[in-house]
Amino acid sequence: MATSRRSQDVGVVLHRRPYRETSLIVDCLTERHGRIGLVAKGARRGGRQSRLEPLREYALSWTGAGELHTLSSAEPQRGVTLQGGAAICALYVNELLMRLLARDDPQPRVYALYWACLDRLSDATDREPALRGFEYRLLEALGYAFSLQVDANGAAVQLDQAYRLDAQDGLVHAEPGEQAISGATLRALETDRWETHQARTEVRYLMRMALAPYLGTRPLESPRLLKRLRQMESGGG
Repeated sequence: MATSRRSQDVGVVLHRRPYRETSLIVDCLTERHGRIGLVAKGARRGGRQSRLEPLREYALSWTGAGELHTLSSAEPQRGVTLQGGAAICALYVNELLMRLLARDDPQPRVYALYWACLDRLSDATDREPALRGFEYRLLEALGYAFSLQVDANGAAVQLDQAYRLDAQDGLVHAEPGEQAISGATLRALETDRWETHQARTEVRYLMRMALAPYLGTRPLESPRLLKRLRQMESGGG
């Protein structure tokens, strides 16, 4: 039988849902413990724990062992204020972490990557590079990334060559007519320097292919919300 213990860490809310009549189940990304599941007892009746909100860091303490722990306290620390498209992009980041991170698997690098990404999302010109960089570095931290410097044969990536991503082998040379990513675009992702619309389009496609094996078949909610927001902003209703 597992022994109940008290733990403390800083963390941010990724997702929360109702639990029984008055409580919440809250998934948090923490700095030292990774993604954890917490039961916030009585949170739906009001009080301090009812204000557990995404995009804000809390000093958390909890007790218990097993998949779900019991939240003891949550004291607000830092946070970011994001609106519109930036807030939906942050929701996308949270969804990625919910899909890719197992509970109780420490990921200190991911926690730092998360906050670095959030800090960049308020700048609309930097938003897509922030997301694509986060996606790649998340896969890298979890051991799923492919090399941006060499292809599947170990040859250095050439700026003027076209590549595609093979799920098993990594980068391979693209055949004529295949959707491809240029070596220059791969360099843009590696160095975080984005200068062309082509680079943005190619990296978006590349990371979609890279993430697909790990996301499952259930669609993410955030792309649908972002599409709806763009329709509203353009007067599409």
